[in-house]
Amino acid sequence: MRLIPVPLLMLLSACTASRVEVPPATGDEVTVFIHGYRGSFLVTADAKRERAWVSVGELLTRGDRSLALPFPGQRLAQDFGALTVDGPVTRFTVLPWVARYDVYKGFLEFARDRLPGLVVFDYDWRQDNRVTAKRLCALLEELASARGGRVKVNLVAHSMGGLVTLHCLRYGAGDDTGEPTWAGARHVKRVVFLGTPFGGAPGMFDDFTLGTPVGRNHALLSPEALFTFASAFQLMPAQSDFFVDASGQPVAFDAYRPDAWVGGGWGVFQDAVVRELPAYRQQLERMLEARSGLARALSEREGPPPPFRALAVVGVGHPLIKSFRVIDGKPTFEDPILADGDGSVLTTRALPPAPLHVDRLETKADHVEMVGDRDVQEAVARFLEGD
Repeated sequence: MRLIPVPLLMLLSACTASRVEVPPATGDEVTVFIHGYRGSFLVTADAKRERAWVSVGELLTRGDRSLALPFPGQRLAQDFGALTVDGPVTRFTVLPWVARYDVYKGFLEFARDRLPGLVVFDYDWRQDNRVTAKRLCALLEELASARGGRVKVNLVAHSMGGLVTLHCLRYGAGDDTGEPTWAGARHVKRVVFLGTPFGGAPGMFDDFTLGTPVGRNHALLSPEALFTFASAFQLMPAQSDFFVDASGQPVAFDAYRPDAWVGGGWGVFQDAVVRELPAYRQQLERMLEARSGLARALSEREGPPPPFRALAVVGVGHPLIKSFRVIDGKPTFEDPILADGDGSVLTTRALPPAPLHVDRLETKADHVEMVGDRDVQEAVARFLEGD
């Protein structure tokens, strides 16, 4: 049994997570907010409803449980079991003078007060974005049906939520193997994309090998956990175009071959035992197919423009990884090439594919801060208020 020092126990007892009460939307115009990767609280599906993502208690310890999803043949691991969504991540505080983490609280309060008919769409951000997109489309149809088909919908999507949104708009709740028909846009008036990685995020590549520390916790988003998230794979670039040689010149390297992962010891395949388990290669193949499936669905296409206007908010001034170097035929995470962005999404990868054309707004706020930035909020409100 782990003993918790009294000062730490007092600290944990003071942790709070804010809620934003949003009244039911009325009227014939609604604004649906779609959060991004890691953007909703996750709690256990049992009666205890223990918070798995994210509690301050987990942030302050190295942790021993992960958010991994199950798959056939998976090694026994400590996790939380089945999880369910418990609203968007707002703000949580570890004593006012120690730390406060703001995510969506400020934006939700602004949207509730200034934007027409706020509706929050939250989802399990670990799942395949194509599945989530169909859920979003179902929500739009429910909103329209409740209003006799007479509804104007505004969509405001942050980060990975923009990928979910674009898939829904292009294909509706149907099959995404054919040409896009804007089937999900029947009731949509305006769309805002905030920091959306349309061109993928090369920085995700090293997360699979190094994991994503969350405070002091290295277990929640360990390489073993990320390996089970279709969404994490789908955040990687559509093409394996983020490698350079020692001098910084582009070099051909296929990061999406299963053999490259297994033979190169990337991610969970750092473990020699895992490399010998067929179930893990099969899981890798499923995840890489989920990545390529979404990439194909959201690729640049010819065809008619959408029946709505769109705004893309693009962050600048916060460099992040653009490319990794390949030395002696192997990628290295040391000395990567950096380029401008919002700290999570490169500026050059933040615009949507044709035939969707957008108005562009640049901000110096970083990837998370942009949703709470007053200037960005006012610009979003003006855009949605337009004819």
